[in-house]
Amino acid sequence: MNTEIYLDKFENALKAFDKKVLENSGLEIQTGIWLNSVVLRLQKKHWANNPDEKPHSGSAIFMGIWIDQEAFSKKIIKYNIHALKLRQLNGYALQSRVFADSFREKFKEFEQKWENASVQFGPQTLMEGWIPLNDEKIHEDILNLINSFIEIVPLIDETLLEFQEKAKS
Repeated sequence: MNTEIYLDKFENALKAFDKKVLENSGLEIQTGIWLNSVVLRLQKKHWANNPDEKPHSGSAIFMGIWIDQEAFSKKIIKYNIHALKLRQLNGYALQSRVFADSFREKFKEFEQKWENASVQFGPQTLMEGWIPLNDEKIHEDILNLINSFIEIVPLIDETLLEFQEKAKS
């Protein structure tokens, strides 16, 4: 797999994305080559203690769309929503399993819209799935995944609100 070619494809897909929609969602998108994978990451700033960290090793919630050698060999693009080290997320009193259960309950309404998606993971992977890799329509497929994620962003925000620490008076 030529990572530079796929990084270019991911970045070109972003160039076609409606900037107003992105701005209204509150999401930030980053692309890069991390851990031998071409990655597109979506998150809100307040979903991570260090939102610019690449790749995340600290507390963070984010969606990843990626292709690595294994995915390339299988002709798929992978995607997931991670919730890493939530107990340490600033401003919240979180327990990973409880957060994951609450999010997944809300996500049930949307799950059928996500191709090959599963929530059968530990609390660090809220959901994961894959789509076929089709170089002819990779831009469209990436844009569809981003739009689908934007649709469920409120689920993450609603779930976080359940665990927001109250300001001390």
